Amino acid sequence: MEKREKMLKGIISILIIKELLDGPLHGYAIEKKISDKIEGKLPPGMIYVILKSLEKKGCVRKEEKLSDTSRNVKIYYITDHGKDFLISHEKQLKIMKKLIDDILGSIEEKFK
Repeated sequence: MEKREKMLKGIISILIIKELLDGPLHGYAIEKKISDKIEGKLPPGMIYVILKSLEKKGCVRKEEKLSDTSRNVKIYYITDHGKDFLISHEKQLKIMKKLIDDILGSIEEKFK
């Protein structure tokens, strides 16, 4: 796996957990929310690969339910471990934010 894809998966993992803080969601709804935030589509199936990984790590759990249209739907919930995972990344996220703000400030200063 190349570094860019690994970094994207890490960021998407954190975004998934953050979205589940507001309540349980099915995979398609998670994918839609994240695609809206990144203003683009995720690679096909990526969200489900990441959800499966987060489930193995104990950060999310899923329940299968029948939808109104009698389709089997997987609903994902954040776990206490998932909340701890998110909190444990606060320092790294603040550092990344500071670095990104610095880069964007330089771009605005030098090129606009």
